[in-house]
Amino acid sequence: MNTEHKINIILVDDHAIVLDGVEALLGTIPKLKVTGKAANGQAALDLMERETPNMIITDYSMEGMDCLTLIHNIKKNYPGVKIIVMTMHDEPPIVQSVLRAGAEGYILKKYTHHELLTAIEIIAEGGQFWSQEINKILLKKLQPEDTVQITDREMEVLKLLINEMNSRQIAEQLFISERTVDTHRKNLLRKTNSTNIVGLLKYAQAHGLI
Repeated sequence: MNTEHKINIILVDDHAIVLDGVEALLGTIPKLKVTGKAANGQAALDLMERETPNMIITDYSMEGMDCLTLIHNIKKNYPGVKIIVMTMHDEPPIVQSVLRAGAEGYILKKYTHHELLTAIEIIAEGGQFWSQEINKILLKKLQPEDTVQITDREMEVLKLLINEMNSRQIAEQLFISERTVDTHRKNLLRKTNSTNIVGLLKYAQAHGLI
């Protein structure tokens, strides 16, 4: 590790065995010093009132104050403190929420030893670090998704289907034939990869169509 000054670190996790294990790992590096351990976000903030570390390493899932609230508090009140989220979660929405909150690192616990030490070094020198699997997730989210083109008429039919109207009722409402309604229904199911009206409803909610 090439950093000149000692890096003071607070560890945050609600599992004591994880805290002790990470502390033991970091203790093998002369430039690293664990100055405090906390079981949740509020306890971490209490520690920071007494001494401000250079870096926080925190779990994502904890009782009490959640990880994102902790990150927002640190970035607001201690903008110079670097944050690494160390977790088992690799779900894209969680990864993105942590990224948006301002954490400098996101690593998976199954790769803790090597990746954690690498992350600390890179982040201490002003960079960012994400586990290889997390990088793949972020890159995938940056790629343009296939856009589903839903026509104005199909949108009208979709909204009426979601309102539990049958083909006859929709035909009367839109002044079209029931066969045309059925065609629009089939097209909507195909375009959204749905098998029924419930699937259409979930798709519409997920994509802000209703």
